[in-house]
Amino acid sequence: MWNVRRILKELADAERRRRIGVAFWKESDAQTRAIATATLAKAVHFRDEALRKLPVEKRAEMLVARAGAPELEQALEAALMHYHTSQQREMLAAFLDAWKIPHENGSIETDDYAPPSAEQVRDAVRALDRFDRRDVALYLASAGLLMGGEWEKATWAVVDEMAPQLTAE
Repeated sequence: MWNVRRILKELADAERRRRIGVAFWKESDAQTRAIATATLAKAVHFRDEALRKLPVEKRAEMLVARAGAPELEQALEAALMHYHTSQQREMLAAFLDAWKIPHENGSIETDDYAPPSAEQVRDAVRALDRFDRRDVALYLASAGLLMGGEWEKATWAVVDEMAPQLTAE
């Protein structure tokens, strides 16, 4: 099972974790950031105001460092989504095109599509070898986590195949 903690720990290096955290603080809506601020402040024994005054990089570091905290799971899932939709848009669009899923710049705009099968995911990974394998594994694990159901089965099977090679790198 690829939960947020495992994705961040096994698939994202320090720089990717930083960018994921920054994406959360820059891309999330105000209400989501406020909830995460209150939750994170409580976890690190800060006042909300003190946490808000910290540089975004520091808040990002503090957020991803608590990947195992159940109370921050939703914020970290949102961070993964924002990271991919803001910083990995080209890769998202390429995979969705490969799977013939209608999208607008990497953002799925309809529910009228069939999720890819594990074989379609494997084929897309082979065809889209211009993208960094770690970025691809991070995307596929995140897609399975965030989309669930058939996505989870198809993408996680491929991530499980890719992960041993990534740890060896």
